[in-house]
Amino acid sequence: MFTLIRPLAGLLLAVFAGYCATVYEPLYRPDANLGNFPIWAAAIAFVVGWVFLGGRIGRALWFSIYVGVQSVGLAALTIGAVMGVREVFILGYRRRYPEVMDAINGYFDILADWFGKALDRDFLILLGAGGVVLGLVLHALMSALERRRNDR
Repeated sequence: MFTLIRPLAGLLLAVFAGYCATVYEPLYRPDANLGNFPIWAAAIAFVVGWVFLGGRIGRALWFSIYVGVQSVGLAALTIGAVMGVREVFILGYRRRYPEVMDAINGYFDILADWFGKALDRDFLILLGAGGVVLGLVLHALMSALERRRNDR
């Protein structure tokens, strides 16, 4: 049975990823309409938070901070990879890629474009600081939950 920290980690990472997705949209293109990108980002980050972050929180304070930053990076990479596949399929249906190898090469071009635009200094500071705060908050929640469980 999972502990309560797993869904809390997923929820907090999903909220943070949804906020970061709304901050990323003007970086991608000021006039871009990425549709329901924040919802996709939040859903993917929830899974990353549940599976990766929730199982590693609570060992030591420095490790919780480290895993918080790692999980934000992993969520960003996973969101970029999934949204890149989505964009390749959209462009493929529009007949932009005549061959399969063109679509594979286009996927890596899309990833380079997505991650290249995310290398804005303020956005990277937001991601790093958010990972640190996420690790600290989840460590405090884990300590409180474990203290309550052990008092019973």
